[in-house]
Amino acid sequence: MKKVEIISVGSELVCGQIRDLNAPFAASKLTELGFNVINQSIVGDNSQDLRLTLQTASERANLIIITGGLGPTMDDITRETVADYCNVKLVTDDDSVNHIESLIKSAHSHKYINNLKQAMIPESGIVIHNATGTAQGFLVSTSQSSIICLPGVPAEMTLMFEDWVIPYILRESGDIKERCTRVINTFGMSESILDEKTKEIIQPDEHLSYSTLVNDGIVSIRITVSDVEEENAISILNEIEEKICRELGIFVFSKGEDTLEGTISRLLKKQATTLAVAESCTGGLVSNLLTNVQGSSDFFSGGIVSYSNKAKKDLLNVSERLIEKYGVISAEVAKAMASGVRERIQTNIGLAVTGIAGPAGIEEGIDQGKPVGLVYVATAINGDLECTEYRFFGSRIDIKKRAANAVLNTLRLHLSGKAARCWNV
Repeated sequence: MKKVEIISVGSELVCGQIRDLNAPFAASKLTELGFNVINQSIVGDNSQDLRLTLQTASERANLIIITGGLGPTMDDITRETVADYCNVKLVTDDDSVNHIESLIKSAHSHKYINNLKQAMIPESGIVIHNATGTAQGFLVSTSQSSIICLPGVPAEMTLMFEDWVIPYILRESGDIKERCTRVINTFGMSESILDEKTKEIIQPDEHLSYSTLVNDGIVSIRITVSDVEEENAISILNEIEEKICRELGIFVFSKGEDTLEGTISRLLKKQATTLAVAESCTGGLVSNLLTNVQGSSDFFSGGIVSYSNKAKKDLLNVSERLIEKYGVISAEVAKAMASGVRERIQTNIGLAVTGIAGPAGIEEGIDQGKPVGLVYVATAINGDLECTEYRFFGSRIDIKKRAANAVLNTLRLHLSGKAARCWNV
């Protein structure tokens, strides 16, 4: 079971209408556990195409993981195709029927017969229970390989993968190497500069591997030690982690799976501080990130998306004179927004962001000529106003996401008593 192939099913994936989130997630988890992911395929809602892909995958992989195509409609062809490929019939699982009917009854006043199709699994197969949806997964084996089928909804698939698939494949693969992993999350330093600063600390060998993941300005360092006794592996990781954190300093915001907004949440709760946010170019993304954290109502009082000049003036009391003199994309206006939202919502801290997300720049007025990606983040804390300038690159969406994370990181630095700095991220 060391060689794994992943097949994603769905014509919407083939056509590029939506992005496949399941295969990257599964591949990352499997690689981390020491499995060899040899191929990923995307197949449309076509039984013949899926069967051919299955046949090819079975010739080179011990384990095949399929996501998608387990829905209740005619174009959901995974369960029928897999059963036919394995030369077995589909049978109804009674526990799955009860689960599906219970879910539907709680949401609808009448039964949806089509959903009962989702309770059918290949004969001799093993049901993989879907606690949050109606599409039951299953495991079925052939003489060549084991096939695991999971729903295509990412939230359902990831939960089933973590709760069932990982424990199962680890039980079945007793010779998988022991692996210990450490993740360090940073913001404000480019991947190339970070690599330059850490290359003397991390020296990969047959037991030690190193990788970086970049996501919306956040650079995460993943260090893995394998085939080493756990006590020694932990000692090695502790030493490397300590050296990296000392080298990178304030750029490190968390370790493990902890997010930037999670870090902010703990700091705000610890200091019993309330926060209000004024957003322009990020369009509400900062507020969205903050409220993703459970218990955010303890510190987050509210936000104002003041996208237009009129909204800035009417809702945040930003003066017309200030806009005319400095432009909307300026430190002065950002500070006025931070002060305005703090006073309007009556909080300890006011946070504000204004900038140019692109793709085109501003063609008239005092902001004309200012570069795409120019963003100002301001904080109003205890009467003190400070502003940090950032320069971002990428698409409009990239800039918005990076700017939102920069807002959170700027606040983190202030709450930690560390000066914010101007970075190109």
